[in-house]
Amino acid sequence: MSTELAVAQERGQSMAELMGVSMSGGGDAVPSIARIGMLHQPLMGEVDFNGKKIKTEVVPVGAFILTQGDTKVYSSSVTVRVFAQRQQWQRWNSETEEMEKSVMSTSLNGDLKDNIGTFNLGRPSGYIQDFNALPTAAKEVIRSVKRVKIFMGHLTIDDPRDAQGNKLDEEFVDLPFVMDVKNRDSMKSLDTVFGKLQKGNMLPIMSTIKLSGIEDMIPTGAKFGKIKADLGERVEITDLDNETLKNFLDFIEYVNGTILDKYAERSGDGLSDSEKEMVANIIEVPSEEDA
Repeated sequence: MSTELAVAQERGQSMAELMGVSMSGGGDAVPSIARIGMLHQPLMGEVDFNGKKIKTEVVPVGAFILTQGDTKVYSSSVTVRVFAQRQQWQRWNSETEEMEKSVMSTSLNGDLKDNIGTFNLGRPSGYIQDFNALPTAAKEVIRSVKRVKIFMGHLTIDDPRDAQGNKLDEEFVDLPFVMDVKNRDSMKSLDTVFGKLQKGNMLPIMSTIKLSGIEDMIPTGAKFGKIKADLGERVEITDLDNETLKNFLDFIEYVNGTILDKYAERSGDGLSDSEKEMVANIIEVPSEEDA
């Protein structure tokens, strides 16, 4: 069937545009939506060895962690099908214990409103030609604000384990998920797979992608996990995918709406976007004939 699904036609955009990708060569929020992260420190546990309890790694660095409500599941690899991707600026504020973030967008070029009442969390927009020439305060802001790629789609956990490393009998198949990716190597590996799909004139939704967690190390010796992405099996688009895509677009709209409300509240603009809409619906603006 055509890759131009009904929701794309209704919104006057191509499916590629809605998914946040380019093929030119260049509802409601779901509270229980699963979030995928990666372990950067191993989970330790005890094993019995000749009658003695020995502490050892039971879930290694680089394992994926699925969080859905109170449920946490671990796996060395997952299989995903990406329906949408966006980008965002993020920064953790240790004083307020709040994740500061901009609205999600298909591009980080330009000024993006954020939930602290500024743009880009104070980071200058556009290309910075001479970083060293910037004031120290500006450098610190740029270093603290992270570029994040956000992937949304369906996920299957290949080898589900609990926090003790025990294999789970329960299956986790085609779960709606959201995943934030900050590591450059992880982004590069994912972009390589999307590039292969693009060369084949395929959208990300038309194939599964196998994500494996691998361990790496920085010069200080500290370990961290990163993603290795590989192209999976081709998938035929169905009518059900139209509703799934719409749900993710509604999710993006909802999350951005909450960030814009915070922007309005903290920037001194006064009314939030939702309040402005209510006022606009109440007040009748007179036409020239009435004036």
